Amino acid sequence: MGAILSVREIKRKIKSVGNIKKITRAMQMVSAAKLKKVQERLIQLRPYSDKIREFQQGLSSQVSDLNYPLFESRPQIRKIGMVVMMADKGLCGSYNTNMTRYLDKFRTENPTPLKVLPVGKKAQEYFEKQDDIESVKGFGNLPTEVPFSTIKSISRTLINWFENEEVDQVHLLFTRYENALTFTPGHIQFLPIEADEQEEEKAGLNQQYEFEPDQAGILENLIPRYIEVTFHRLLLESFSSEHAARMNAMRNATDNASELIDDLTLTYNKARQSGITRELLDIVGGAEALKG
Repeated sequence: MGAILSVREIKRKIKSVGNIKKITRAMQMVSAAKLKKVQERLIQLRPYSDKIREFQQGLSSQVSDLNYPLFESRPQIRKIGMVVMMADKGLCGSYNTNMTRYLDKFRTENPTPLKVLPVGKKAQEYFEKQDDIESVKGFGNLPTEVPFSTIKSISRTLINWFENEEVDQVHLLFTRYENALTFTPGHIQFLPIEADEQEEEKAGLNQQYEFEPDQAGILENLIPRYIEVTFHRLLLESFSSEHAARMNAMRNATDNASELIDDLTLTYNKARQSGITRELLDIVGGAEALKG
């Protein structure tokens, strides 16, 4: 009787693991579809992002004597503004954990007070528990097709922080997407905008600009667009990394479930064979006893 119950328990466990495998397989396929969608957006955005960066660098090289607030470094860094991009959910391997570790490293290297705008529910939950960090509400549950109004709102918030001298620098902490298997946490200084000397030289050699109506008017309209496009691109990189991390985690979970089912099936067959053998021995033993 004990062997029969054991077989039933193993069979029940095989069914349970099989159900989990179906879920992880479905989640893997959903993440793969989302990753493809975000990558398409990123591919579409890159040419525009590269061109507006080239234009901004070339323009800046010709108006070096023009004092524009978002280019001006502050002599003393009293507070750093920060955007931290994490996922809305778990089940994406070490994606969120790696970002919190990178944040801890950043804080160690930059012991300046922080003002944080979290992007993603996991980031919001993390900073709710940090009493020593000033944190605003932030944004969670952003769709794959992020509305431009949201991008503009976040960018405007960061610009206001800097222009109103609430912070002296703004950094973006995000996960750099290299391919479906490689993505690492990183950060850039978002504000003030730092000139890339090589890019400036390249842009200056390739293009000479004539200004109409004037330099200040063009910069006034160009720089916010440049900031919005840069933020959008880094957000899409983080989205790509998140979906790739979740796809890989669910693939590994599916593979582990398959291996566990194979092991349980082998155990089930052995237990079943053992039960049959015991029953046969009982029958043979009973027959021999009747003969005696």
